[in-house]
Amino acid sequence: MYNNQTINISLCEKIFENINSTVNFYDIILNHILVNQVSIWFYLIGCSISLILDTFLFIVFLYKSQLRQSPGDIFLGSFVFEIIMAIQWYITAVSSYEKKPLLSNSLECQFTAALTLISHLGQYFYILAFFYFLTRQVKTSFKAKNNIQWLIHLGVIILTLITCVIVFSLNLTGKNVDGKCSIVTSLLADYVITLGYTLTILIYVSIGGYSIYYIKRNIPNQYKERAQKFLKFSIIYFLTYLILIFAAQLVELLASLSCTYQWQMNLNAMYDTAAFFDVMILILLPIIRVNDPYTKRILLKMFGYGQKQKQIIEENELELSKHNSSVDQDLSLLTSGISQIRQSELIINRDRQQTDDNPFVNVLQNKKRGQIMCKMIAGLQIDQYSKYNSLDIEIINQKSDNIYEEKKIYKFINDQIITTMPYNLCQEFVSLVEDFPQIKVISYTPIIFHTIMNREKEKLNIYESLDINNNFEKITNASKNEGGKSGQFFFYSQDNQLIIKTVTQQELKIILTMLKNYFLYILSNPNTLIAKIYGLYTFEQENQKNINIIVMRNIAKTSNTFRIYDLKGSSYDREVAKKDTNLQKVVLKDLDFLNIEKYLYISQEDASFIAENAIKDSNFFKSQGLIDYSLIVFKILNEQNQNLIPKKQANIFMCDDIRYRYHIGIIDYLQEYNVQKQFEKYTKKIIKLNQNLDTSSQDPKIYANRFQQFIRRITKIE
Repeated sequence: MYNNQTINISLCEKIFENINSTVNFYDIILNHILVNQVSIWFYLIGCSISLILDTFLFIVFLYKSQLRQSPGDIFLGSFVFEIIMAIQWYITAVSSYEKKPLLSNSLECQFTAALTLISHLGQYFYILAFFYFLTRQVKTSFKAKNNIQWLIHLGVIILTLITCVIVFSLNLTGKNVDGKCSIVTSLLADYVITLGYTLTILIYVSIGGYSIYYIKRNIPNQYKERAQKFLKFSIIYFLTYLILIFAAQLVELLASLSCTYQWQMNLNAMYDTAAFFDVMILILLPIIRVNDPYTKRILLKMFGYGQKQKQIIEENELELSKHNSSVDQDLSLLTSGISQIRQSELIINRDRQQTDDNPFVNVLQNKKRGQIMCKMIAGLQIDQYSKYNSLDIEIINQKSDNIYEEKKIYKFINDQIITTMPYNLCQEFVSLVEDFPQIKVISYTPIIFHTIMNREKEKLNIYESLDINNNFEKITNASKNEGGKSGQFFFYSQDNQLIIKTVTQQELKIILTMLKNYFLYILSNPNTLIAKIYGLYTFEQENQKNINIIVMRNIAKTSNTFRIYDLKGSSYDREVAKKDTNLQKVVLKDLDFLNIEKYLYISQEDASFIAENAIKDSNFFKSQGLIDYSLIVFKILNEQNQNLIPKKQANIFMCDDIRYRYHIGIIDYLQEYNVQKQFEKYTKKIIKLNQNLDTSSQDPKIYANRFQQFIRRITKIE
């Protein structure tokens, strides 16, 4: 074998000479080059440690589902790519140690080069994904179904593969002058490496730096102390990777450029330094990840440390209890004071428990969601209160010649909520929103929706339904929920009279477009089954995406639900009940209804009432080009002394079996038959190879006709 330093210098001298006279010399010497002895030992020792560490953590994360809560699943993906990285370095080091250099054009060398690229890119993209995830979780904290784990993993894989394909298509891989198979030394490669290296560093600094800044800025005051551990972990993670990858890539880049431009440098020393940084990345990053406060806590409990600490605490409390029992009774007043202090700290202790049981970013997301919900409820109350009272907040009335285009805008801060409400707000609410920025509420066409509400004022008291103090417990519980399958967030008022539901920008546009026809239809059809909209709002706040919501009447109005059916009239993919399904915990569909209920068991008069109004409502939706609406049927267990219900009260119908009653209405009517829905329809037909497939998505006319046929069937009305 050749001396590595001599080989490197020889190659650098020959690489830009006439290719016809040097190609054989270049190939022959390149194929004999080995990794330096110092680098070999760095890789052998470092990769052994890394493989043991990463494999152990990978198995632990797979075994312990708690550890896979995001961002734990991102850590799991990082372990996979670091195992691949350690394996490819190990292969290279072993081949050099055994004096069996990899041949530049061999399949083994190309395979090793592919592993090098895949592992480095995968690790890089997963670290980016970690910081992106942190920011996105908090920014979109009020968006239901905010779990994007599968998209993150898919994105990492796709970006990694695309980058690898580009590099291989440019023929930039092979045996390099440092004895490793990766991107080869050439003018084109140097330009690609320099540009790519610069971009990766800039992107990493931008995303990682902004994420840490954003998280720090949005931590509530009551979490400042506990958040310091998470911030410290994030900063160390960010800086460690930045410093190590910057140093390793910079040294390798300088070595490559020194060969290209024939600079006088000790190449072996530079490659040994790069190898050291490569190994440090593999060893330090897994160690740092397990120091994430949540991950560390779970691991300590898993290996018994938590139980030991708990035992020590219990023993100390026992000793303290014995000591307190001997204290003179004159200290009873002090004991009472301590009890009051403990009572006032219940909320803090509950929050601490939430922090202990969840990754900090999820706790922060729930906290932000709770803050936003409190502000939203306050904004809705202010909107109602302002109709009859003068308020000391900024209110802008955007009048228009067209009453359907008017807006009312409120701007308020925390103190103004406290002073505006006609009752004392609970301390929990005040604590939750004390560090929240100004919020702007846009109330669309307030006169129109106020008119709709006034027609039902005997059945509904919106101001009481949205009482902040009475709703606070529901807000706290709802802030931990992920919302519905549609991706929208639901909140039920404390008396179950109202539903607050987020809507997309497209749905907001649909409501405003059809509002005049909708309003006139509601007024002229008092018996409509349509779940009425009582308000349409947009909430804007700093550093948070705008939230559009509608306030609607809750058709169920009770938690004593026996079964729920969502009926569209379609047969394709409209069955959810399986052999072991708990029918009370799922929303059943058309085929389930036909198999279980077959019909609505109600009087002939009620059946005619439902059929007549449901058909009339669907004809209205057809005229507006809307589809996807459902007849929602709640089968409710009658509580004792509730068998007698006033006729036609709020879409309630007595069942023939007096143990039950039905709450019936039409919901989910804000979907146009657009290009996306047409594509969905034909895609399903192609996949199933059935042009007659009865998909849910249909032309408005076909959808309405099918819906009406189903209504006639279940009501036995021809």
